[in-house]
Amino acid sequence: MLAQIKYAASLLVITFLVSGCSGSSNTTNSASTTNSTSTATSSVVTSRGQVGKTDSQDFIALSSEAVANAEIRSQTLKQMSYASDIKTTGELKADENHVFHINSMVGGRVTEDRVNLGDLIHQGQTMAVVQNLEVTKLIGDYIHQKHSNEITASQLNSRLDLANKNLERLTKLADEGIAPQKDVLTARNAVDQLNIELKGVKEHDIHLSSETEAMLSAYGKHLRNYDSHKIDSDSPLTAPRAGLVIKKTITLGDVVNTTEPLYVVADLSDIWLDLTIYDKDLAQIKIGQSVTFVSDSLPGHKFEGKISYIQPLAGDTRTFLARAVLPNRSLLLKPGMFGNAAIHTNRQEILPYVADNAIQRYGKDVFVFADLGGGKYQKCSIELGERLLDGHLVKSGIRSGTSVVNNGSLTLKAEFLRRINGASDD
Repeated sequence: MLAQIKYAASLLVITFLVSGCSGSSNTTNSASTTNSTSTATSSVVTSRGQVGKTDSQDFIALSSEAVANAEIRSQTLKQMSYASDIKTTGELKADENHVFHINSMVGGRVTEDRVNLGDLIHQGQTMAVVQNLEVTKLIGDYIHQKHSNEITASQLNSRLDLANKNLERLTKLADEGIAPQKDVLTARNAVDQLNIELKGVKEHDIHLSSETEAMLSAYGKHLRNYDSHKIDSDSPLTAPRAGLVIKKTITLGDVVNTTEPLYVVADLSDIWLDLTIYDKDLAQIKIGQSVTFVSDSLPGHKFEGKISYIQPLAGDTRTFLARAVLPNRSLLLKPGMFGNAAIHTNRQEILPYVADNAIQRYGKDVFVFADLGGGKYQKCSIELGERLLDGHLVKSGIRSGTSVVNNGSLTLKAEFLRRINGASDD
């Protein structure tokens, strides 16, 4: 009998309480006992005009002495405006515009392999050395023609010395009236002809050197590295640009050709971030929007970029793709990394803000206690939104302007758990 009287009294108290919750709480239906009290719940009107049910156990009434002892204090919820970002996942990929293949200019055997997969290389670095018989032929032909030109030039210089001496002798004889003038002209013509031939040999030597240097440079070789006593067949394979070796198809001793790429190198100073976009968010994604990327592989680091491409058609998974370009000068980001991304849109939302010390949890239920005044409190289940400062925005469950317990809410939680766990006073 005493228990029934206490229960009826609690119902009388509940009818005078004014709800501060804006959404329905988790409910537990009570068995009806009389026609006048067919249910132990009171109706709560939500912010959208819906009617929810709040269990009588969600209401707690404390004496003023209990409130003082528990140091329960409340604070009015205020609204906060924030930019509503689109949260998604992303995968890093190499910028295909900055990926290049390195092929051998000639077929031959690999005599040196100097880089490994994943190595960072610089422009002009020798990556491998390939045996190149074409280099041997070029150098051999050059040395042969060089020697031939030297012999020809030596012979012409000897003949030119004799021609100059003959011209000098005939000039003296002509001055003395002994030799005819036509002999002097013939001697002078011979000197001029030899000078022309000698000049031609020298020009040919210059052209030979220039042509051979140009052909050797295509194989990474230079004439200054050779002398007449040394000919080799090695041709270095050099990097045209700096980057990271992301694929390698050779090892020492392989025979290679000119068609198959031996290395694939990517310049990762900028890297692509491919983002998964769902149909409901597609209309809000724009070229140029900022993106923040965080990877589990790099805790404590955030990377910023901008969207540069939006896929016009959905993929096989009925999702779209948006691509952002992330600066990666430190080369911390690598192709294949996964992570979470936030696309910063221009959407603004205004929601209630509740501090951490007001939020309580029990199982999957997240709730706060609304202060109804006079030592009366109501448990309000809420849906948390973005975390800001030392609290959260609230998507639903409570209105702005509601007074919420932010000190001593743990005491109210203990009282609430005592009730739902079936504890009762003697």
